[in-house]
Amino acid sequence: MWTARLSLSEAGRCTFSLPTCRTEHEANARLEVLAELAGRLLAAGQIVLGMPLLEQAAARDGSALRDVRLALDQLCRGEARPRPSGETTFAEFAELVVSGRLAEQYPLHVKPLRRPEQYRHKLNHVLDVLGPVPLSRLTLDHADRAIAMLPGHLEASSRQGIAKVIHRILALATYPARIIANNPLPRGWVPKADNNKAKSSLYPDEDRRLMAAVNIPLAYRIYYGFLIREGMRADEAGRLEPSDLDLERGAIVLDENKTDDPRAWALSPDVVRALRVYFAMCPPKQRVFSRPSGLPLPGRDGAKSFRDHLRCAGVERPELFETTESRLNIRLHDTRATFITIKLANGRTETWISDRTGHRSSNQIHNYKRAARKVAELGLGDFAPLDEAIPELRGKGRAVGGARLSGGAEAGAAGEGRFLGAAPPGQAPASADVPAASAAEHEAAADGAALGPRWATPAPSAAADQPEVIEMVSVSSARPASARKYRQKDRSIASRRRKRQRFSWSPPVSPPRVAPVWPNGAPSASLLEK
Repeated sequence: MWTARLSLSEAGRCTFSLPTCRTEHEANARLEVLAELAGRLLAAGQIVLGMPLLEQAAARDGSALRDVRLALDQLCRGEARPRPSGETTFAEFAELVVSGRLAEQYPLHVKPLRRPEQYRHKLNHVLDVLGPVPLSRLTLDHADRAIAMLPGHLEASSRQGIAKVIHRILALATYPARIIANNPLPRGWVPKADNNKAKSSLYPDEDRRLMAAVNIPLAYRIYYGFLIREGMRADEAGRLEPSDLDLERGAIVLDENKTDDPRAWALSPDVVRALRVYFAMCPPKQRVFSRPSGLPLPGRDGAKSFRDHLRCAGVERPELFETTESRLNIRLHDTRATFITIKLANGRTETWISDRTGHRSSNQIHNYKRAARKVAELGLGDFAPLDEAIPELRGKGRAVGGARLSGGAEAGAAGEGRFLGAAPPGQAPASADVPAASAAEHEAAADGAALGPRWATPAPSAAADQPEVIEMVSVSSARPASARKYRQKDRSIASRRRKRQRFSWSPPVSPPRVAPVWPNGAPSASLLEK
């Protein structure tokens, strides 16, 4: 192992190990670096405090050596001071957040990161500047400098994502960690991203071409077909477990997702049939979708593979593969855009779509309506049934019934007679609610026939041609309650007529004079006069 010796004035003559140097040329080059750094520390009067940095510079290489240089720069400018015990740097607290230890300390206020590797990737861009700075002395200038030093090739959305991570870590350091009193980043510090770029989506004929490409592994095609027909996020589908699917009833339950909003919906019948056949051929293990090697399929990171597979399938539309100032090339995440666009063009409602995609706002779905109108005007139609679009699965839906998704022998069992439209045992509808099925239909069901549309009804049976049975009932002479009701109504009408007659006026008419009839003859005149 090579060593270097330097005379450092008040620090004396010091020896440094050079574990990364294998040749004399490399050792001499590292000695020159150490001499340069020591000279800067001596000029700034920080040689005593800078000794640990010199030791790290002698032992590190690559990006780690760059971090040491930045820390030494801060020390020479007076920004870095010997920190007291218990003072936490930005890098240390960021590791506390990413590792999940902060969520363990404050479970009511901090949720564990679902994808900590994405946080680490974004933090690697700024740890050179912010990492060694104590949180109590981190200022707005430090954060601005970290953003200004980001690589120039990063898109505005990537810069925004990195800024959000910085802001989030400092917010957690304020509360609940209470390491600093206030967040040094003001409101509005996170830069705005330009999200007006047009996004690409596939047409139904391009989807059919992709599904029919037998030179692409079947595991990828069933994965792409599922995403395009169900609208899930790629990372959500990549984490699906066999217990999340109920192929006996054709349903899916998604409890863990990006928005923490559990949702469930009925799968498309053709997707159910395709998954039954596929799982009979390749029973699932820990994940529903996996590579032929057994590793999980990529989530959002599968954009390059997706574009390569599109090219292998003969899809050559230029806008799918070009990134310009106004358009993005197609990504695996754009299978959601494909789903929304085609389903809107074929008359599906926003509620039906949001049940599957998890969108909470109608404005998010509204962004796809212009592209959907274009697809509708062109008459491009809907996606082909998945079990018919993939050649390896075509025509095998009848051979595989509604097998349970358990990953074992049950997944490959055939002809069990379980179908998407069938009711579970013990819950069959009454005969009065459902028309009687024909013998041919019972025979098709026993053979595991392919599923039809959910709104399909059985054909009329032979029983419909039989004469109608008329029930004979006896008629009694007693008046029913309805007769009494009408009689009371007639009485009320007659009463109202009498009232109208009582209050009506007509000129008086003298009654006719009628001679009285006396039983014993006419009375005498005197008696009449009296």
